[in-house]
Amino acid sequence: MLDDMLVADATAHGFNWTDSNMHIPQARSIRTSSYALHRTISEVRPELLLTEEEFGRDWLMDDVADTLFFESGIDLISHHGTPIFDFWKDGHTATHKGLEMKAKYPSRVIVYAAICPWFFDSEAEIRREVDLHADAGATGLKIYGARYVNGKTIGQRMDDEKYAYPMIEQALERGIKVIASHKAIPAGPVHYAPYGVDDFPLACASYPEMKFEIVHSGWAFVEETAFIAAAYENCWFNLEASFALITKQPRRFAEFLGQLLLSGAEDRTVYSSGFAIWHPKLALDAFLDFQMPNDLVEDYGMPQLTRAMKEKILGLNYLAMHDIDPAQFRQDTKDDEVSRRQANGPDEPWSNVRARIPSSSSQPVA
Repeated sequence: MLDDMLVADATAHGFNWTDSNMHIPQARSIRTSSYALHRTISEVRPELLLTEEEFGRDWLMDDVADTLFFESGIDLISHHGTPIFDFWKDGHTATHKGLEMKAKYPSRVIVYAAICPWFFDSEAEIRREVDLHADAGATGLKIYGARYVNGKTIGQRMDDEKYAYPMIEQALERGIKVIASHKAIPAGPVHYAPYGVDDFPLACASYPEMKFEIVHSGWAFVEETAFIAAAYENCWFNLEASFALITKQPRRFAEFLGQLLLSGAEDRTVYSSGFAIWHPKLALDAFLDFQMPNDLVEDYGMPQLTRAMKEKILGLNYLAMHDIDPAQFRQDTKDDEVSRRQANGPDEPWSNVRARIPSSSSQPVA
């Protein structure tokens, strides 16, 4: 809990960056660019900067849970598996890590299963894949906007009637509440166009009972995302990675957040740490004191960020997305392992991770 607010992290990953997990050599560019982003964002607080060796390894389930729960004060973790099997043998973030974490902290973890319906030859196979994830305990699904095959970018649209729609229909039948798509940030040496958001309107209109989630909202395609926010109440806006811009580019952060709020997404915008690209405390601490710039309020009509709005963005909106009552959540978790350990105060940043890896790699790269 942060400043007595419930905090739900809408996207965390147990990345496996290791060479042995690379399906093709181009995966290395994803690791390199991600570490560069980690350094750029984290340099404002050097104690939160990892070495390249610390960063580019196989992140364990306990690394995710300990950093978020016990160093950052987060109350609920949503672990997203990632289905970029074209680059990484396990998809980059294996779904089973989230399921393992949920088994240990059942009231505090939500699992989005990595799925790529475009890999299957028939609707029946797609539906069976959804069933497998639902049976395992996933309550969300995660897709990517494109894949990379022999140097070509192949789009994977949410409004694809042959592949995406059977996935959506079976998810609804199995009680899976949310389908999220990685957007706005191209993954690997791919064309940026499929990471736009023009595939969401038709899907949202066709399946109003499904909640769709645009991951990395605000990073790019801001105006298009705002149009969707105004038009479709079943679309939600996940600030993974874009939320961290508050630390280095606060003006940019204010402008895209203001556009979402102006478009009616105050109740559908959700915080995400983007773990393990950077430490959650980096942006969380900055957000507590953040105010909308006066000129954006006076000249553009963007709303002031009240405490009530911050409470929604940091946690209450995400709980609502997954039909979790905040009072019941507090009751269910008031005396569990996480609450008892959090009562002792936060652990030092990265202390749990560094306790598991060789001390020789514990100093940031110069």
